[in-house]
Amino acid sequence: MLNRLLILTCLVLVGEQGTLLVAQRQYREGAVQNGGAIRGTVTLAGAIPSLAVMPVAKDENLCGRSKPSPRLVVNAQGGVRYSVVYLEGIRPGKRMNHPMKAVLDQRSCIYEPHIVLVPANGTLEIVNSDPILHNVHTYNLQKGLTTVFNIAQPIRGQRTPLPTSAFDGPGFYRATCDAGHPWMSAYIVLMDHPYYAVTDEKGEYVLNSVPPGTYRIVMWHEGVRVTRTDVEKGTVRQYSYEDPYIVTKEVVVTPNNVVTVDFQFELRKNL
Repeated sequence: MLNRLLILTCLVLVGEQGTLLVAQRQYREGAVQNGGAIRGTVTLAGAIPSLAVMPVAKDENLCGRSKPSPRLVVNAQGGVRYSVVYLEGIRPGKRMNHPMKAVLDQRSCIYEPHIVLVPANGTLEIVNSDPILHNVHTYNLQKGLTTVFNIAQPIRGQRTPLPTSAFDGPGFYRATCDAGHPWMSAYIVLMDHPYYAVTDEKGEYVLNSVPPGTYRIVMWHEGVRVTRTDVEKGTVRQYSYEDPYIVTKEVVVTPNNVVTVDFQFELRKNL
């Protein structure tokens, strides 16, 4: 097994509005001959912090009295869940084999999944599984947190399908609930190619059938700590968070081999 990784690594600390995936030539699908694979783990360096528990001030009978932050999930070995890993700028490659319909569910007063991957030319279906009003207010992080859509669902079981044309193109989008549930947060990731993944509970990911070549591979993880809390009449209306963590590396994929690319990041201090 070849494990060849060029020594070119940088940690990029940018604002959420800086997570732009630059529009490039249209992705070309086809058969991949002698493709390789990239696999690895995302881990957290340093001690695991205690995140603030968010109080619930509305719909306590369903939501409970408080909610833990979903923004940093780390196992005993330091593996970080909910990190997005993707190849930047890959043009020819395998066919789009991700499910063409992704689902973002509002269940028990949280978004499930916390990170939802949406394929190009696919559909995002927004579902409300709770018997209360929720909404999905989605912001484009590439355009200064401008609103892309804001969909209210007051009825349990309500479903709203959205084609990818409802978005502003590939990139990262943040979803929040304005219906009195400010702890609810999720990220919608839209790609125009199939070489992207979200890490599992062990912090692991894999990208298969990668054409041989040299690529930039990117790890993205949302900001973890709360930087500002907007309060109105004693009730939290909105949380703001630190910038995301982005690590880029250069990787060489050779025919029929597996390359291991591990990522690690450390939380910022003195926010």
